[in-house]
Amino acid sequence: MPTRPEGEAPRRRRRLRGVFDLGVARERRRYQGDPRRILLGTLRERFLRAHLKDSPGRVLELGPGPGRFTPVIRRLARGPVIAVDLSRRSLKAARRSSRDGRGLPRVHWIQGAGEHLPLTTGSVDAAVALGNILGFAARDAPKVMEELRRVLRPGGLLVADFPSPAGAVQEFLHGLSQDRRLQKVLRNPRLYLIDSVLATGYQPFAPARLAKFECQFFTAGEARETLARHGFETLDVMSVAPLTAFQDRSPSIAHQEKRTWEALLRLEECVGRRPGTLEMGHGFVVAGRRKGV
Repeated sequence: MPTRPEGEAPRRRRRLRGVFDLGVARERRRYQGDPRRILLGTLRERFLRAHLKDSPGRVLELGPGPGRFTPVIRRLARGPVIAVDLSRRSLKAARRSSRDGRGLPRVHWIQGAGEHLPLTTGSVDAAVALGNILGFAARDAPKVMEELRRVLRPGGLLVADFPSPAGAVQEFLHGLSQDRRLQKVLRNPRLYLIDSVLATGYQPFAPARLAKFECQFFTAGEARETLARHGFETLDVMSVAPLTAFQDRSPSIAHQEKRTWEALLRLEECVGRRPGTLEMGHGFVVAGRRKGV
């Protein structure tokens, strides 16, 4: 995956920072409200808990946004949490939502970019990068991966999510079906970059074509190759809700009682680890270990 000319990366980061600054309230609600959204957040949280529960010390959270997963990380970490985000407004919102953390590890809030982490080499025991951080990094994703490898100690844990091309197109079409633009887009899918996303895994910034972000998408094989190339061993990969990520009724029915909700979560986690389903959910989450001694 080639990196971009040096001048383009700062422009992309400024554009992303502006979008995230304006969308703090929306991002805070991303995994709230309807059961489908709650399902997507809960599955990511359960995966995070399963792998971060044995974290021995300092944890980096790259891209916390308004703090969706920060409370979970604080309850699991045994040392301080370092939260690094492009958006100052997101950091302020995350800090406000974390004021009730008495007895939990301290959080250091830092405005910064994943391509240039303001941390010393080998200074953290685990890193969490949820929220499509690597996707939004686009063609600079290799730089972000190299920085994550650099700041993690040998043997350190990485938990990250990756956007998949098939999942992204499913989400795009699902959203369009809710506001009656689906027919317009399907009359000319090439204009709206659907063919580009599916064939190449890359979406350029093109607002006139409904592409509000530049993004790089990954198959599960590409994610494993990316981790291996940057010195990580893949421990676990799980598709997020391959059964019901883009349904509304099934999660709503399951959410009516604790037993049926738990059953749906277990089914999603089981199916989500089947090789043929890894790109079919709402992206997929990966746990890896930094190699080296």
